[in-house]
Amino acid sequence: MGLSMPVFAVMAGVVVSWHAVAFGAAGTESTSAAEARAVLDRLKGVRIISIQDHDKMNGIDQEGMAGVWGNSPINEYDRNYRRRLKESLGIELIVVRSDELLAEMAKVADEDAERLADLWIREATEMKNVKRSDVVRPARLYFAFKKLLKKYGAAAITYDSATLTLRPQKVKAWTPLAILELSKENIPCCCQSHIDCLVTQTIGSMLSDGRQGFVGDVLNDWAFPPIADRPQNVIVIGHCGAPITPLPNRRIPYLIRDHIHSDKPWFGPDDIPTATTVFWPADEAATVVKMDVFRKKVSLYTGTVLDGDTLFDDFANRICRNKMVVQLDHPDGCYLLPSDPKEGAFRNWWGSWGCHQVAFYGDLVEPFREFAARAGFEVVGGH
Repeated sequence: MGLSMPVFAVMAGVVVSWHAVAFGAAGTESTSAAEARAVLDRLKGVRIISIQDHDKMNGIDQEGMAGVWGNSPINEYDRNYRRRLKESLGIELIVVRSDELLAEMAKVADEDAERLADLWIREATEMKNVKRSDVVRPARLYFAFKKLLKKYGAAAITYDSATLTLRPQKVKAWTPLAILELSKENIPCCCQSHIDCLVTQTIGSMLSDGRQGFVGDVLNDWAFPPIADRPQNVIVIGHCGAPITPLPNRRIPYLIRDHIHSDKPWFGPDDIPTATTVFWPADEAATVVKMDVFRKKVSLYTGTVLDGDTLFDDFANRICRNKMVVQLDHPDGCYLLPSDPKEGAFRNWWGSWGCHQVAFYGDLVEPFREFAARAGFEVVGGH
């Protein structure tokens, strides 16, 4: 049976109690091993949702934008992904089409959407280059996500904004504010139907104390002019939506602003796409992780979150609206680092890891190592 949202919220609370378990006798199961076993057991029957009108799986990470925009043929990876996900982790993937999403959005009462939009505006530190009406549209998207999660008894959701909102604009709403609101409820969410990332978010939240992971492209740091000396051994992870609960029992501030794609000619003054910018706490440990479900691998690297605004010129306004700078603890041989100042190495990842990763606050290497051992996944990195 799938997990409803209230059950998943309770599950996040259970994770805290797992961390409190003590194993005194020599030779007994370690805390991390016990947590990993418990999470793997609880994943059996968990459902996650991808809203997409095509049958490609992880299309962007596997083939680039051609994977979702280029009429790329369905291949072995696409046909077998859902089965491998179920067999290896016990997770069931539900694919929902945009017609069903639009039907749920149409049912949202105007007063509910406006009430949530006003809450977001009050909570935000600032609103830049967007209007209240622009904030109401993603409120409808959030309520539709909640209806679909309840309908299918699902624990997490992703939405293919690249094909449904950017082009050809079937859905006039963007994901960032929905990601933000769902993060308050410990419900993993990301855009672009990055299913491997959604799986990673779900597992990471369960292995930690409910903290939410940030999904983004690994951007070449050479795209950002440094204010002084260029920092060494850093990666920049960027997307226009992010959770505001990366740390347990704590929300971080955010502002509401225009999306990176708001300059596209088909958007006008009455339809400005919205994004968020969250204010990441600096000088804290982070783990950059990615589950490759099809190949049964997990990539693990630790580092420290740095304040990008103090390192790079006009950092907030370049490329994605949320950007996390992570200085890696063990850079030698790390495939995440750019191999060339002009072109990030991640552009060669199509067909393997893709260009997206998930960043969690805290050192989660040991929990993920134990989980990988239990699930039969090979660990890459993890120093």
